[in-house]
Amino acid sequence: MSIRNLLIVLIAVAGVIVAFLTISAFQQPQTKKLVIVGPAGISDLGQALAKKFSEKYGVNATFIPLGGAVEMVNELVRNKDNPPWDVAIGIPEFYYTVLVERGVLHCPKLSVEGVPPEEFWDPNGCVYPLDKSYIGIVYNATALERLGLRPPETLDDLLRPEYKGLVTYPNPVQSGTGLAVLSWIMSVKGEEAGWTYLKQLSGQIAKVGYPSGFTALRSALKRGDVVIALSWYSHVIDPGTPHMRAATYSAFLYREGVAVLKNAKNRDLAVEFVKFALSKEGQDLVDPYNYMLPVRADAVVKNNVGLPQPRSVVVYNPALGSKADEWRLRWQREVASG
Repeated sequence: MSIRNLLIVLIAVAGVIVAFLTISAFQQPQTKKLVIVGPAGISDLGQALAKKFSEKYGVNATFIPLGGAVEMVNELVRNKDNPPWDVAIGIPEFYYTVLVERGVLHCPKLSVEGVPPEEFWDPNGCVYPLDKSYIGIVYNATALERLGLRPPETLDDLLRPEYKGLVTYPNPVQSGTGLAVLSWIMSVKGEEAGWTYLKQLSGQIAKVGYPSGFTALRSALKRGDVVIALSWYSHVIDPGTPHMRAATYSAFLYREGVAVLKNAKNRDLAVEFVKFALSKEGQDLVDPYNYMLPVRADAVVKNNVGLPQPRSVVVYNPALGSKADEWRLRWQREVASG
């Protein structure tokens, strides 16, 4: 056979192989994809849920962190017609109604066995409970003892003269935790009385000011720059913030949810993810990866062993609506700027 004829044969064979591989590729089932979005602070849990869901269902699930909780909600609204994500986690109770009102969410009205009815807080059947924890008054017991001061028990106690310069809370302009503090105060006192209280409390703030968020506040507590804080009960069981205790008279129940986006490209798969996140297998990941409590009583709890339990719990007053953006601006104008 001549070299020319050999080349022709080789080219023909190569063409057949390429055609076969192309046809085979199209015939292979395409791996389903799911994109999960959530606040950066929930990244460890988001990645753990994505990994376990991928393994269990043979799909390609990925988690995308997106700023803070309020920033995420606003991005979901902006991208509601063509979202690059399918499902959102870490949606705060105090800011979820904006997603319902703007038509961002698919509302499958699921019935999930094993999750107590009292854990469901969205009557629309759009946002499903994922995790929860407590925000309250925490304090450095050693520092207060050294100062000869009794620990505060209530929000009003923080206005006492002896606590001047010892108190702080996260900056609600930058922090979801800070917004949760505002939500707690407004739920207890009502809006106008709440703003009056916040202005009075501003005179008690430590020199360190308003830390930007959980990490900054944790560092301030660790250094001893702050003695009393409105923050997570988890500071009490965190090795990085020794000597911390919690006032257990009352605390705010911070709740986060998971929801399917209405215009998700993989909406059916997103619904399956919600079911998985609320299953025991999904809920077993909440505490180990998030310092939050699962909503199922049968889920694993390791990190939160020893978490203080408040004697009474304040839940967000839904009549307040979703006013996080309005509150942030007013807080900056009337509280932080004096």
